[in-house]
Amino acid sequence: MSLAKIPFLLTGTVAGYVCTTPPNPSVPPEQRPRDITTYERFFSSVVRVYSFSFKCLMISSSVLEAIVIVASHTPSHFLSQKILEYLVAGPASLARRITLSPLFVAGTVIGVFGAAFRYQCYRALGRLFTFEVSIRQEHKLVTVGPYSIVRHPAYTGAILCAWGLCATYVAPGSWLRECGILGTWGGKIAVGAYVAALLYGHVSVPKRAPLEDTLLRKQFSEEWDVYAKRVPYRIFPYIY
Repeated sequence: MSLAKIPFLLTGTVAGYVCTTPPNPSVPPEQRPRDITTYERFFSSVVRVYSFSFKCLMISSSVLEAIVIVASHTPSHFLSQKILEYLVAGPASLARRITLSPLFVAGTVIGVFGAAFRYQCYRALGRLFTFEVSIRQEHKLVTVGPYSIVRHPAYTGAILCAWGLCATYVAPGSWLRECGILGTWGGKIAVGAYVAALLYGHVSVPKRAPLEDTLLRKQFSEEWDVYAKRVPYRIFPYIY
């Protein structure tokens, strides 16, 4: 049964990679808006390091779980024994408890949907999509695709992907949960870092979305007002 989990893990890995990989080069500091908050200035300066660290945390858990699953199905092999020795905090037989669960499947579906939704934002904005807040030369107001649903759909996708994949890591039948990893110092540090990254993102998004609205309204004036009236929600329809 656990072998059937590997395609889900790999799909989640791709989703995490897409969600955290910038589609365009970094915007030089001198080309970023001057009238932004100190918090945003700092966030823009570290956002790529933040995204890369988040990517490593998301991908490593899925990849290591897949490795443990394969090793548990070839327990007599020397390499498998070493893998289970280092990646299972207890008897190697604990690896047999890794399995699919409804929460894992639901989390994967939500995570993949979020990544796909965010990817559509990359496509809709093209070269205008950057991880740093910026108004580019010949900037245009994009109001189609995901941007016809909410004004900041890339954040919608990122939130869904991050929380969906988070559910897969701690779901019943997961490597972290069933193989005792959550009880180790390494596991606690990794989970703590993931939660800290999630919280930092959730603090930053409510600060950044209104700032982007302000900059776009300043740039596009009446065109922006018409768009904001037609699409009143920033991230989640009927919520925010």
